[in-house]
Amino acid sequence: KEYANDLWINTQAKGLAAKTIGLRAVAYNFETIKGKVYIAGITSRPKQLEEVIEVVKTIKGVKEIVNYVIVR
Repeated sequence: KEYANDLWINTQAKGLAAKTIGLRAVAYNFETIKGKVYIAGITSRPKQLEEVIEVVKTIKGVKEIVNYVIVR
């Protein structure tokens, strides 16, 4: 059941990121383990990253967000 919840959170994170910032969401990788969402990638737009994090926080079941995104 936990794996299914993580998979659902991950799917929602990808979808909401794409809806929020468009195709640039492809630049981010999402992985969810036990309700903890890891976001990785590279961006030159820190405000865009903040938007993605705020949207992911709204997903039911997200316990924590770990940001591994490099801002250039």
